[in-house]
Amino acid sequence: MSTHACFEKHKELANRHEEKVRILLEESSKALKPGPDRVVKAGLSASAGSAGLACKAVREAVAQQRLAVREYREASRLRPRDTETQQRLRAASLALRSLQDALDGPKPRPLRRFLAHYNLSIRYWDLGKAKQAIAEADRACQELRKVGLPCGCAEHNLLLMMQVHAEYRGEHRRLLDVLERSPEALHPNYELGIHFFDKRQLARAEAQLRFTRERARAVSALQLVEHDRQKLQASSGPADALACPAQDGKKAGRMIQLLEDVEDDLDFVAGLRQLWCVE
Repeated sequence: MSTHACFEKHKELANRHEEKVRILLEESSKALKPGPDRVVKAGLSASAGSAGLACKAVREAVAQQRLAVREYREASRLRPRDTETQQRLRAASLALRSLQDALDGPKPRPLRRFLAHYNLSIRYWDLGKAKQAIAEADRACQELRKVGLPCGCAEHNLLLMMQVHAEYRGEHRRLLDVLERSPEALHPNYELGIHFFDKRQLARAEAQLRFTRERARAVSALQLVEHDRQKLQASSGPADALACPAQDGKKAGRMIQLLEDVEDDLDFVAGLRQLWCVE
């Protein structure tokens, strides 16, 4: 068979395949349109069976369009300077890509990087690392913007972190300055634990309250030892020494109250972490 005959044969086959594509797409469109005798339920325009027939027709159309592209490519190989064939090849390739995209549906947008930054921001905040949390929350919003998605709750999370951090910055600095001068002071340590809880940094609040409880227990034990020592001295000393045990008793009472408050707070924080923190 001559080159001209082969060229015309490939063009003819390509036209046939494209005609089959047109017929298949019409069948797909008809399958999705409810006829007068078709009952439409729950607002659906097509039944599951009709959708399956339409999908099958589109798959067959893709196969036929792929064959048409192949035939045009062969014809173009035989006559590479034929402008009309080149144009038809480009048009057929675009049509194939469009049909394939329609069959595959929208591509899933990668969100793993967003989830990593978002989850890390929540984790940093829970640990009391506000600056790192805000930085990660901002990166999470940037990942959403890259794929053209609205920031939504991610942006609300960022704004809320920034607002709380700014609102409590002064109090946080004050407590840190006090503890820098007196690291073992009980009440500033306790206030710092409450401060972290007020900012809903539960893991950091729990750790701070546990540290306060251990310090309070140590101080209480020392007070008990000192109280026993003073009682021994008072029993063998002058009568005016009996006032010391009474004063020590008040200190012990305040310490017991502090320990009870810390235990109540720890139980409450533990309940919240069990309810809200996924670990």
